[in-house]
Amino acid sequence: MQDPVKVRQNLGKRVRQLRKKRGLSQEAFAHESKLGRSFAGAIERGERDIRITTLCKLTNFFGISLGQLFKGTDS
Repeated sequence: MQDPVKVRQNLGKRVRQLRKKRGLSQEAFAHESKLGRSFAGAIERGERDIRITTLCKLTNFFGISLGQLFKGTDS
């Protein structure tokens, strides 16, 4: 059984990993992905549930599939 809190935290870690791989600060990432800075930070800390629209923004920004975005988030 999936723990939604753990998946959300792992997704946040994944987003942070992808952002750092691009060499972006959290502020630059938020600006370029058209997310609010505090919202982007909350995503990375696993504090916010994310809508499908936001997931699509993230996958489009990083140029990856939804499956790739969630890679490793269920462990």
